[in-house]
Amino acid sequence: MTARIQSESPRADKETRKVLSSGGVIVDERGRVLLLRRADEGIWCFPKGHVEPGETPQAAAAREIREECGLLCMIGRKVSEIRYAYYWRPDDVNYDKRVVYFLARPESSDIRLEDRFDAWRWVSPSRALRMLFHRNDKDVLRKAAKAAGLTATRKT
Repeated sequence: MTARIQSESPRADKETRKVLSSGGVIVDERGRVLLLRRADEGIWCFPKGHVEPGETPQAAAAREIREECGLLCMIGRKVSEIRYAYYWRPDDVNYDKRVVYFLARPESSDIRLEDRFDAWRWVSPSRALRMLFHRNDKDVLRKAAKAAGLTATRKT
């Protein structure tokens, strides 16, 4: 079992590193969204990761999706861009992170999770809203669902 750690509020006494990441909201032919659960924090999220030097955000999104969950995806339109800051204890630094998200359609179906993840689920956008932890991720989902012609409402 992986020990659970969490990001924290940025610390004034620590170095801050800027990071550009890219990811995808993967929507299948049934209108379901793929969520991955991080093994370290135990939270549900979308696949995303750092944009490498010389790489476009679209290419990074496709690569990160393939690396994190094994799916080949067609990367569509940009649906959201978010920014947030946090302190990450394992690196002992603050991160100022910008993430560009794209709508993605799977072109393969065999999911193989990277070690950083311990579970995956195809869920309706409404269910995804209940599972996602971060407000930013919920906002990204709403924008992606709208772009895909789906409904993402939280049922109470």
